[in-house]
Amino acid sequence: MARIVIAAVATPGHVYPMLKVAESLIAQGHQVTVFTGVLFRQQVEALSAQFAPFDEQIDFDYRHLEQHFPNRAQLPPGNVQMALAFKNFFAAPIPLLDRQLRQIIREQQAELLIAENCFYGILPLLQKEKAHRLPVIVVGITPLAYSSKDSVFWGPRIPPAVLPPELTHEQLVDETNQQLIAEVQDSFNDALVQSSGSALTRNFNDEMIFGADRFLQLSTLAFEYPREGLPDTVHFIGPLPNPAPKIESPQLWEKDDPRPLVIVTQGTISNTDFNQLILPTLRALATLPVRILATTGGRSVETLSKDLPENVRIEEFISFEHWLPQASLLISNGGYGTINYALSHGTPLLIADAGEGKQEAAFRVVWAGCGINLETAHPTESQLKQTVENMLSTDLFKQRAQIVQKDYARHDALTAISNHVEQLILEQSRIN
Repeated sequence: MARIVIAAVATPGHVYPMLKVAESLIAQGHQVTVFTGVLFRQQVEALSAQFAPFDEQIDFDYRHLEQHFPNRAQLPPGNVQMALAFKNFFAAPIPLLDRQLRQIIREQQAELLIAENCFYGILPLLQKEKAHRLPVIVVGITPLAYSSKDSVFWGPRIPPAVLPPELTHEQLVDETNQQLIAEVQDSFNDALVQSSGSALTRNFNDEMIFGADRFLQLSTLAFEYPREGLPDTVHFIGPLPNPAPKIESPQLWEKDDPRPLVIVTQGTISNTDFNQLILPTLRALATLPVRILATTGGRSVETLSKDLPENVRIEEFISFEHWLPQASLLISNGGYGTINYALSHGTPLLIADAGEGKQEAAFRVVWAGCGINLETAHPTESQLKQTVENMLSTDLFKQRAQIVQKDYARHDALTAISNHVEQLILEQSRIN
């Protein structure tokens, strides 16, 4: 059995999928060390994995990002906020993450590294010749951010089916966004020069895809644009089983309640202002013949629990495993993991968000025909009511979601990851 290091950015949407991977590998007898933020120590150690915490200088508390990046809230949502996150949250910590990671690999005598695709602390390692480093698997927990010639991302977000072939990336991305992209790339180059790496010769996300020995995307071609030029290291392995901790599910309605169930969530990070999505949804659907289950993603329910409509129930966390099979619709701000998990149950989606890269996932929902993207983080009550009524009046979105569900069911992500781990360990043993 192998000694494996797993690395993840310290937020639930990044850590929990990797803990699912760790749990599976430990069950097979592998020794696993998880490198992430101290907030997740208990969950890591509960798996009997070794825990390696981030240095406190870069161990940002995802629940209070405003304290670490006070100017974030003053910026408009979308690409401007995302550029700030890339520069300060993802790029700036690379030198320290790189030093820590190399030390952990030495101390653990690690034979394999597995990182999620937003853990850019592995970039200096990926720049080394493969013969001079341990094998690296990158797990794609966000939409595939590949700079192919047939798609445009982080700007117009135009899928290949409607992208005129004669147009170039430069023609489609306006000057403001081109400047943001350049600033982000410069931040990654500066961070790499300060670490054990060097300036990039291609986009930082492309480096993650091309540099890894395996890039395992947690999706399938039913929910990903067809792409030109993908390297053969990229494999679509389907979504993971629900990576979130198990939660008890109280009975919130009578079992024979015939009303359709609508679930609404703002996730675990973009949930500081419930006026964005949850509260407008509760008001918009209050008079409709539906049941509404809202989850606050860990925030206190007290501010929402007064004078609730009869058809509303609110929980800090819910068991998606329990509720999604019963749901007719999921209203979300577009987290990729939440979307994938909904589609694995054949549940259609209504997406309302304009930032943090979530539009990349939202446009795939539209492309696959599984739902509607409102293209705003602040939908009006009338928008929500009309869209929900329209979606519940047709089977089209459900049918398209079930097509993705069936394709997902043909894949087993954990088995695929295990197989790639075994292949790389075997290849490495032959070299040594």
